[in-house]
Amino acid sequence: MSEAMSDAKWGDGLLFSPKVVLGMILAGVFAFSAFVVLSTYAPDLQSGDDGRAHALSRSAVGYGGAVQLLRGLGEPVLVARRSQRFETPALVILTPDTGVAPQAYLDTAVLVFSTTLVVLPKWRGGPDPRHQGWIGGLQPVAADDLTTLLKTMNLSQTVTTSDATTATRRLTGAPGSVMAGLTFETGPIRNLRTLSGPGLIPVLTDEHGRVVLARRGDMKAYVLSDPDLLNTMGLKDVRTARTGVRMVQALRDGAVERRVSRAIVFDVTLNGFSRSRSVLKLAFEPPFVGATLCLVGAALLMGLHAAARFRAVRRGERALALGKDALVDNSAGLIRMARREPAMAPRYAELQRAAAARALGGPRLDGQALTDFLDRQGERFGAADRASTLDEATRAVRSPGELIRLAHRWHQWRLEMTRERR
Repeated sequence: MSEAMSDAKWGDGLLFSPKVVLGMILAGVFAFSAFVVLSTYAPDLQSGDDGRAHALSRSAVGYGGAVQLLRGLGEPVLVARRSQRFETPALVILTPDTGVAPQAYLDTAVLVFSTTLVVLPKWRGGPDPRHQGWIGGLQPVAADDLTTLLKTMNLSQTVTTSDATTATRRLTGAPGSVMAGLTFETGPIRNLRTLSGPGLIPVLTDEHGRVVLARRGDMKAYVLSDPDLLNTMGLKDVRTARTGVRMVQALRDGAVERRVSRAIVFDVTLNGFSRSRSVLKLAFEPPFVGATLCLVGAALLMGLHAAARFRAVRRGERALALGKDALVDNSAGLIRMARREPAMAPRYAELQRAAAARALGGPRLDGQALTDFLDRQGERFGAADRASTLDEATRAVRSPGELIRLAHRWHQWRLEMTRERR
């Protein structure tokens, strides 16, 4: 008995609780929305701490330390993932890799309106398995790779040389440059690299007169041959750090005379961290984020409306119904489509006459004899109509309205003849 009751309760219950279904729907909507948003901003969420030589890297060859040092000194420093073509910072520092594409370099370095400092790469290595974001096995950049980069920078005739020693360096500002009259002593720098070539104006030279920092002709572009003046490996010595900071400040101060902004920007677009534009980003950023929120609100209201208005799905009916009722309906429909309703009057009258004769128990008669018999019986019972009169009215039917009125008279006559309960 208890088993039967439990089966009945199970059959009467719902397969899923409405609360569970609502929770599943909300969880699915939240998960899908989070997936779309995170997929849209996935490139922007990369930390960039991959050990390479750029401003997002904290490795020995990275410039993350320079960013933190300048900020600690109160300088307005930004790390940009978008092109500075339409921006006006005082100084843009570029740290291109050896494999940078010429068009990418052109878009980023040449078409920028601000003063630019391009820091040439010097070291290459592999990731340190013991420390994430570090680099190990440092080796100088291959000469062919560096030559390819100089061609990309339109400095194909520029020659670079490296000192094979590791020693402290004395750097002096070249006369007539933004660093004229300045002298710096750095910490030990390994394999100091210098450059020379046509179109390069010295800005900072070593004790032997070799160029470490040069200006490209009349352009507002500078080239730093040795990155150890700015990377984390060089900043470990306070003398090198002082030299790098003062060099950046001097280049920035020389540009501030022509600009209002004092910002120093480390551009990482050439290192593969460009913040791309997309339609989805436009949907999540002002001013279009308002339209996106309106669409989300409208979708929520539509969902609430559908949940409150609709119930279980109604089963569709058969195209061709089964049973006697369907057969009668179909026959009636065919007769109505053919407009043959008045032609049904004689047959209906015959059925009514037969029903009355059967109820009276009279002899087997047909035709006029049956009509005379029914008239005599109608007079005896006091019927309001006569069978012969109704026959004449039957032959005169021409419209559905007349058929209905005649059917009512035949029905009333049969009830009077058979004494049926009304």
